[in-house]
Amino acid sequence: MRHHSPKLSHFAADHIVGLSPQMLDLKETLLKVAPRNSNVLITGESGTGKELFARALHAASLRRAGPFVKINCAAIPDTLMESELFGYEEGAFTGCRKGGQVGKLELAHRGTVFLDEVAELSCAMQAKLLRFLQEREIQKLGSRRTIFVDVRVVAATNVNLEQMVKCKKFREDLFYRLNVINLHIPPLRERKEDIPLLVDTFIQKFNRSFGAGVSGVAPEVMTAFLHYPWPGNVRELENCLERAFNLVDKDKVIQPHHLPAHLYALAGENRLPGEKGFPGQVTAAFRQGKTLAQIMEQVEKTVVLQALAESKGNKAKAAQLLGISRPGLYKKLVKYNLL
Repeated sequence: MRHHSPKLSHFAADHIVGLSPQMLDLKETLLKVAPRNSNVLITGESGTGKELFARALHAASLRRAGPFVKINCAAIPDTLMESELFGYEEGAFTGCRKGGQVGKLELAHRGTVFLDEVAELSCAMQAKLLRFLQEREIQKLGSRRTIFVDVRVVAATNVNLEQMVKCKKFREDLFYRLNVINLHIPPLRERKEDIPLLVDTFIQKFNRSFGAGVSGVAPEVMTAFLHYPWPGNVRELENCLERAFNLVDKDKVIQPHHLPAHLYALAGENRLPGEKGFPGQVTAAFRQGKTLAQIMEQVEKTVVLQALAESKGNKAKAAQLLGISRPGLYKKLVKYNLL
């Protein structure tokens, strides 16, 4: 059974987008530690790109010709984790595959194994993983013989493992085994100077996949991007631009109304054209021939957008700010095409 890794060229350190001092230092450190065999722990919030760094680490290592095997520790049930990691012999348990199964650690021989969301491992599996890291040997379920496996372990987590160690939820000895080298990826809100470059990169990516020719984003959109805290980090920015590509015409510029409601509000699209201040906005609306009902709808839409901006897109909190029920807020989002 062979494991095929994606093309290494897709995951080189040069493909990690960012020219901020934090990212330049991080890429420099990555290239320094990549040729070594020491275990690496990658930390950072969800959506910062931990898997991309893990793949870049492998691509820059002396193991690049070997496999890169990812194991999502949160996605595999605890009852199956041992057989996934170590494999099993035929007849090891009821319902097992004929001929047995090769474990992920054995598949990664002479390559890199990436343990994503490693904090989700049970106490029992933490103990088994620690033993493997100490002895570099595995024993399949249902087998008496041990197999030597040569792998580099790269783990990732979006939680504070040191705090988990203090709370006795993660083994201290395993933590130190994994945390030989730490790469901490800063959240997007701490490196906002990288946002324009990331936007350009994603626009090029989606132009290829959508067969489009979008040239960029409007200045108001970039202003909103630079002011928004991005709780979902780079992944949220990418999803936001993919959403915009589904709404924008080909060969056009992404405008505020192509954004989700909470970003649309930050872009200032909620204002009526005309002079500054509410009276001036009403005067401008009268000049456009708008009726009282239309102006009131515009005001209501503005208030809804502002509530979404204040709550950073949290609809339950926005509804609370407005003093209406959540279903009531959804009705207004549908009414004003803000979903």
